[in-house]
Amino acid sequence: MHKSSKTILVYRILMYVTLVLFFLFIAALVVGSLLPKEMFNGHRPIMFSVVTILAFIAAGSFSLSAKVLHDKKAFNDNLKIENQYTLGKQILLYNLEAFKNKANSLRRKRKYAAKDQYLIVFSPTALDISSNAQRNKLVSDLNLHLAEFITELFSKNEETEFNSKFNTFGFSRGVFLFYCFNNDESYVHRLMNRISNECFKMVNEGKVRIWVQPFYGIKRVDESKSITTDVEDALIARNESEKNFESFTYFRDSFKDNSGSEVNEVSAALQNDEFIPFYQAKYSLKENRFISSEVLARWKSEKYGLVGPSKFIDQAEKAGVLNAIDIRIFELAVKDLSENIKRGRRVLPISVNFSLYEFFSNSFLPMILDTLKKYQVPAKLLEIEITETTSQANKFLSLSVIRKLKDLGVRVLMDDFGVGYSQISNLKEIPFDAIKIDKSFINNITEDEKARSIVKFLVELAHTNNMEAIVEGVETKEQLAILKKMKVDTIQGFYYTRPLSLSGYNALLKQNQFEKEVKK
Repeated sequence: MHKSSKTILVYRILMYVTLVLFFLFIAALVVGSLLPKEMFNGHRPIMFSVVTILAFIAAGSFSLSAKVLHDKKAFNDNLKIENQYTLGKQILLYNLEAFKNKANSLRRKRKYAAKDQYLIVFSPTALDISSNAQRNKLVSDLNLHLAEFITELFSKNEETEFNSKFNTFGFSRGVFLFYCFNNDESYVHRLMNRISNECFKMVNEGKVRIWVQPFYGIKRVDESKSITTDVEDALIARNESEKNFESFTYFRDSFKDNSGSEVNEVSAALQNDEFIPFYQAKYSLKENRFISSEVLARWKSEKYGLVGPSKFIDQAEKAGVLNAIDIRIFELAVKDLSENIKRGRRVLPISVNFSLYEFFSNSFLPMILDTLKKYQVPAKLLEIEITETTSQANKFLSLSVIRKLKDLGVRVLMDDFGVGYSQISNLKEIPFDAIKIDKSFINNITEDEKARSIVKFLVELAHTNNMEAIVEGVETKEQLAILKKMKVDTIQGFYYTRPLSLSGYNALLKQNQFEKEVKK
């Protein structure tokens, strides 16, 4: 434990000091009894009494210190034995109760609390895997490595960012627990990144033979509630991360109320097959025709009518069915594609969005392959859209997955390029087929020269790296004219078409004014 050696040292010093005092007082008592009475000027009984009292105090202090030291050693020994069972090695690491006691101790240091406090629950993989250490040595080795890494990370070195002064941590039932005292939100994110990078490093170096995917639950501590409640809430948030394949989730009170009618409605809608794919076609300015389409989710509800993602995504996350909805929409889109092929209709490649943790899931590639095989759809008719953040979360895995997709004939697009994370080097390192320039850059392109310059730069950047430049959110003729001058390859937006149901989409591909004008 990062504090235990310091505590034991203090107790040992106290014990040795009281031991010395005790023998000094005994020596003074013996010497005093041997000296002539005249030396004490009639105060010998008082002197003996004082010396005796001090001797008893010293003896008591010695006894108490020895007991505390013995109890501390026994406690640490018990922790080591417990960790031998859970982690496969006798290391000093807090269990749940010790962690809560230490967190409570930190919480009482109010005079240092200038910033927020956070409780984090983390597992390096799915909980049913991470908690299986007693029956799986690979899991035990993974948890042990992380325990040792985190112990070193939270060393006593005050010069490091992650020191033991305002942090404590523990391990219980497959999850690591952290209490970050007097730190801000950015600190929490840096901590998560350090731990996640270590997890991915182990994967990259081949040290882990099981599926690794970190999941975090974060609770901003409310001191009106007990540490036990904070731990429970952070665990709920971690479980929400796993349900929805999100890296981390902050706890919300609504997580405890998953019986709400809206949450139940979304879950029931999935069971009743009420989620359907809509299609928004993309228009090539080079070929003057529609060349592909993006698949978008819609909820066809008897109660609410046709509902877009912004209206149901929060409820889907609370119910833990967001990933299931994404996969269902993908399957239905491939099924529609198969039906159009069989009926001899015009067919365009479809592009489908997947989240970071769906993309990195060990079931992602098998799911793609199985679905294409099931409906006998060639891989060349599929495009996968991922955000730049997804591609950078783990470059080793990203490259591996993207190369496997491209080997199959699947095109891979970088979605929302230019928003937030962008680095030019990413385009050189990861072989995307196209980048999609976000709608936020297009909104003011007609009147904002700076916006035009940014879009022009991004288009040229795509072309320099032999990638298709796709622009989203185009709504007006004026925007289109500017983008044509910039030599944008492909346009997606309301100017050409809104998202359409399958029947509307098929009708658009059969006959539309844009391609008709070209034919004339």
